[in-house]
Amino acid sequence: MKIAITIELDEKSAELFQVPFKKLSKQINDLIGMFEKVDFTVEEAPDIEPKPEPSKNSAPKKTKKKSKPQRSVKATILKTIKKNKDGINTKDLQEQTGFTGKQISNNMFHLKKEKKVEKTKEGLFIAL
Repeated sequence: MKIAITIELDEKSAELFQVPFKKLSKQINDLIGMFEKVDFTVEEAPDIEPKPEPSKNSAPKKTKKKSKPQRSVKATILKTIKKNKDGINTKDLQEQTGFTGKQISNNMFHLKKEKKVEKTKEGLFIAL
């Protein structure tokens, strides 16, 4: 690989850049020399068998039904807030529900808009 860079400078500017460019040139040569000295071999990658694709005629796999219906993220957050009568902060909501900060933030926006929760001056969420 070869890289060529051409820069046109006046004489004063050329003098200012001369020392840093010489240092850079030496560092590049040292780096190239390091790669030339390295003795390495590339091993073949292990054979990985691709997963068989389902045939077009085969029936799709049935998923197991869960014993109880899943609650929506918003409903779970609202239920958790209602359990904490004195209010709850975002960090504790994350810990108690297992949802990400983004999930909580997005759903809190909708819950506040629906006037189901509000945020106190202390930064706690309470159910209305």
